[in-house]
Amino acid sequence: MARPNPNMEPAAARWNRRRAGSVILLVLMTLLLTAFALTKYLEKASVDLLADARVARANRLRVHAYSALETVLGVLQEFQTANSGLHSPAEGWGSPLDFAGYEAPEGLSVEVGLEDESGKIPLTHVDFPTLRDLFVLLGQKQPEAEQMADALLVWMQQGYEPANSFSARATDYERAAIPHDPPARSLHSFAELASIQYVRDKFYDENGRPNDLWRSFTDSVSLLDFSQPNINSAKMTTLAAFGEYDEASMKTIADYLAGLGTTTTRQGPPYFSNTQEVTGLLGQAASSRLGTQVRCLRVNVSVREGQTAFRVSAVVTTSGGAQLPPPDQTTTAETSTSSTATNDSTAAQNTSQSTDASATATNSTNTTTSSGSQTQAALNYPFTLLEIRENDEIVAPSSTSQPAPQ
Repeated sequence: MARPNPNMEPAAARWNRRRAGSVILLVLMTLLLTAFALTKYLEKASVDLLADARVARANRLRVHAYSALETVLGVLQEFQTANSGLHSPAEGWGSPLDFAGYEAPEGLSVEVGLEDESGKIPLTHVDFPTLRDLFVLLGQKQPEAEQMADALLVWMQQGYEPANSFSARATDYERAAIPHDPPARSLHSFAELASIQYVRDKFYDENGRPNDLWRSFTDSVSLLDFSQPNINSAKMTTLAAFGEYDEASMKTIADYLAGLGTTTTRQGPPYFSNTQEVTGLLGQAASSRLGTQVRCLRVNVSVREGQTAFRVSAVVTTSGGAQLPPPDQTTTAETSTSSTATNDSTAAQNTSQSTDASATATNSTNTTTSSGSQTQAALNYPFTLLEIRENDEIVAPSSTSQPAPQ
């Protein structure tokens, strides 16, 4: 008969030990899962807190950016009042924050850049010779320049007939994959260039990206509507294509504005305050297509705190200085002459009545409110804001990558 081994562990003891090991293993797995979940929760919470902190910091920087913008506009208004308009940063408003004695809050840096948008050629007022000469200046041959000018004018003007017989016409868009008509108004965005026949072949590379010609063109023209570009900040393309100045005259103007000219018409920093000064410098009549005042000014404000930055870009103008490009046409080509005349007459009558009503309302606002005798002054803000962009909405023309349709 077999005798039991005294060294063998009883079954109950072995079971208890195994059960204790299982409990420990379960506890360890529970702790591991809890630690993993807690780690993931903390990671998500830290990301959310970081995002909230960035939003809060951006909102705080936004306040300082618009505060600096208002300071800039206040300085510009002072110079505009004193000089009967803005002509050139040489008047003293080139560093507006320094002029105002502005001090950025501790830990922040504020930078302001000014760009005279009216130094460019306004697309709303171009004609065939202007566009043709512009493209020639940008390195295109005469036939190609004529075809590009025609293509743009077909897109922008109702019923335009191309000067070059080989140019695209409005009817060509009817044979597109999606038939359509040109908008018959000036460009609202440079992205429209990707839809204009022949032009898109010249402005975009084989990958549909804007090329150097696109960048040169968009740097030479403005989408805004103003009558006379400012000769004080005019680009060479503006002087040549729009102002119709020859090379010798352009050099004389450039040297004078750079302080290199031998002939001066004023004391102090050189700039033109009227066309008579241009005539006196050149010895010939000044171009009637160019003026001497800033029509629309782009103000770029950047506020930084460490690695965080907030940027705002605003285009401002005074009353009658500039406006946005005209909207899309709302009337059709079938509108009769009699209907047009009737509409014009009605519009003129409504405008007259509206003007009288507005004048009455303005006078009423300046004296009393509608509910009683409490005096309320009107807000006479000196500038009109044509455009405001913030951060990622600010797109430099050279970095825009609108692909052209195939």
